[in-house]
Amino acid sequence: MTIEHPATIGIKSADLATWLHRKPDDAPTLKLRAELIEKYRHDVIAYLPGAEPGLRELAAFLAERDHLSFPPEPTEILATLGRMYAEDICILTPEAQQHVLNAAVLCFPNRWRLTDKAGKPIIAVHAPVPEYADKLSSQVDFFLDRLRPGRCFTRSNWGLASSATLHLPDPIAPVNPVADSNSFMRREDQSFVKLPISSAVIFTIRTTITPWAEVTPEDRAAVVEHAKTLPPAWLKYKSMIA
Repeated sequence: MTIEHPATIGIKSADLATWLHRKPDDAPTLKLRAELIEKYRHDVIAYLPGAEPGLRELAAFLAERDHLSFPPEPTEILATLGRMYAEDICILTPEAQQHVLNAAVLCFPNRWRLTDKAGKPIIAVHAPVPEYADKLSSQVDFFLDRLRPGRCFTRSNWGLASSATLHLPDPIAPVNPVADSNSFMRREDQSFVKLPISSAVIFTIRTTITPWAEVTPEDRAAVVEHAKTLPPAWLKYKSMIA
């Protein structure tokens, strides 16, 4: 992956036909997701009624494309999505000229809790992100407003972690990319698709963990360089120490 500055949005166009497909090596991830949904259901699934049109439209689309069957109850639809796909799936509903996180199945948070974010607009969801309100929010809002159905866009996000645990709602010890050889790179491959009828934006996150020793030398070097120049707020957000 390209290790960009964390304030870079880096959105790229992608083929909608490749969106939200299961992969051959997803089985262990899907098993973990099913266990989390069973054990921590109220932590990893959130639903507010405003999400219902988008959620049902997404379920209808996937039912036809992937030959799936979904239960009628909204939270059960979310649970089914969580068991069937390796990605976390968020329903962003357009409300009063902003997008609101009205539903999600989110098994792999990175030091945040879905229960704290559900029902909030995107700017509030991203409140901990340095520079978001001042610099990034307007770019994100502009992108979401102009997003058209039938298009898919992706971006990648990176961070470091002192734990290989995918379900990570609580803070963990920060990582020094030079000295902490037993750390991990946490990668999020994100996608954005707007549905044609409800105008809900489906935001997905596929999270993977790679031991630091297995990260390419080029990517390790890029992270180390960023660690030298990032201000304290960004280092904290990326779970890094320089």
